[in-house]
This record gives sequence, structure tokens and C-alpha cells, in this order.
Amino acid sequence: MSTNPPAALSTSKTNAKKKGPMEAERNYEIRPKLIMKFTKEKVYDVIKNVLDQKMQSMKGKYNHDDAMQLNKEICDEVKMQLKEDKMNFKRYKILVHCIIGEKKGQGIKIGCRCMWDMTCDSVVSASWESEYTYAFCIAYGVYFY
Repeated sequence: MSTNPPAALSTSKTNAKKKGPMEAERNYEIRPKLIMKFTKEKVYDVIKNVLDQKMQSMKGKYNHDDAMQLNKEICDEVKMQLKEDKMNFKRYKILVHCIIGEKKGQGIKIGCRCMWDMTCDSVVSASWESEYTYAFCIAYGVYFY
């Protein structure tokens, strides 16, 4: 009869992996590097350019059906440009919200409430308007830990 303990209960260190002197430990980033932060200047330029480019078709009278399609296109285009590698927003969750409406002398108030880390997360907005139409686009950058 063998008196050796089962493999699961074995206390020998022969199965343990030894780390060599050059093997590095895993490094988890808790905060983005300064060049990778969701900077307001870069994001504002992207949003403003997309709004100026896409809203050219809405310079005339407001059309609800066109506005719905344009709203989706603006959100998709802003999000795509912000996710490009050259923007360097790795590990950020990008959320884009766009509002397009007809100007009839009314006012509009937009509010949001978020719970986030003030050192990493940010929000940027830009607006566009013509004689008959207005557009407002908001981009949120939330760092994924």
C-alpha cells in the first residue's frame, strides 16, 4: 500500500512554476497616461468638424425624416473618429449623444448626471445652428479600469 498523498493534496514544489530574473510581473494600468487622456481640445475639434460637415444638408427647412437619419450618422461618425488609433483613447468607453431639432423660437435645456472618476473621465459638447435647425452633440469618455 502506498502512503503518498493524492496529487491534489501534494505539498511538493516540483509543480510550481519558477520565475526567471528577467520575467516581468503583469502590470495593470489604473489611470491613463497623460497623452492617452480624453482631452477636450481634440474631442471638440472632431465633434465640430463632423457637425459642420454633416449638417450642411439641413441648411434649408427642417425635415424630421432626414433629421432622424442624420442624427444616427453624426453619432456613428463621431464615435468612429474618436475610436481611431491616432486619437489614442485606448481603454475608453465612448458614448455619443446627438440632438437635432427645428428652431421655432423655443428654448432648450439639456442636462445629464454621471458618476465617474474626475481624473480620467470627461464630457465634451459642441453645437451647430442655421436659420431653421439646431444640432447639439455630446461625447462622453469613460475610462475602463
